Amino acid sequence: MKLRQHQLTSWVVNIITIGAAGVFIGSILWRVLMPNVSAIAKTLTVRIDGANSGSGTLIEDLGVGAIAPREHRYLVLTNWHVVSEHLDPPAAFTLATSDGRQHRVLTQKIARVGKLDLAILEFRSRDRYPVATLGNSDRLTEGDALYVSGWADPSPQLSIRTYQFLVGNLSGRIDRDRDGYSLVYTVSALPGMSGGPVLDRWGNLVGINGRATVDLRTGTVNSVLGIDINRYLRTRGDIP
Repeated sequence: MKLRQHQLTSWVVNIITIGAAGVFIGSILWRVLMPNVSAIAKTLTVRIDGANSGSGTLIEDLGVGAIAPREHRYLVLTNWHVVSEHLDPPAAFTLATSDGRQHRVLTQKIARVGKLDLAILEFRSRDRYPVATLGNSDRLTEGDALYVSGWADPSPQLSIRTYQFLVGNLSGRIDRDRDGYSLVYTVSALPGMSGGPVLDRWGNLVGINGRATVDLRTGTVNSVLGIDINRYLRTRGDIP
């Protein structure tokens, strides 16, 4: 059957219109289904203040305890280098959650995770806080979007500690690092953000931010490194 010119043109226009509508609907669905990673990061990130400043990530709600049945016990994951100075001699420090509340940390409730640059600490509160959903860091590939948050230290541009949410990409991996660092990403994280979460595009926790390499000639950050969450999961059995 021969198609007339105007019939063929009409078919082409209809196909293009349907395709454009599909792209538009897909874009809407993507925005609806895609989690708000910025909001997730903010609720998970805690500010650590004391002898040394840093950030932390809420990873687990242990529920209420027998001694204080109205208080929930929360675990926070941070870098060992952030809290180790508090331990010898013991020094008091606090955690600030996203609602601005201050929580005292018990130094006897701090433990290093194996030989990694990671530490687990505990605080108690009657308030309920969301905790991280753990992702699978083994599935990350170069180019994947990563989101890093934390509390940056004061600087010439920032007069007080300021919450930062930064976006970048995984640029590479390190296989053998004695402190556990394996993720390399293009995020210009600032001092004070060590211990903050590294999230994937779905808002899952895939790493803990912790180390930056700086060009000694220019003073600029070359790359930022994190410890992947699977490394933590494989090692946390060594926590005393």
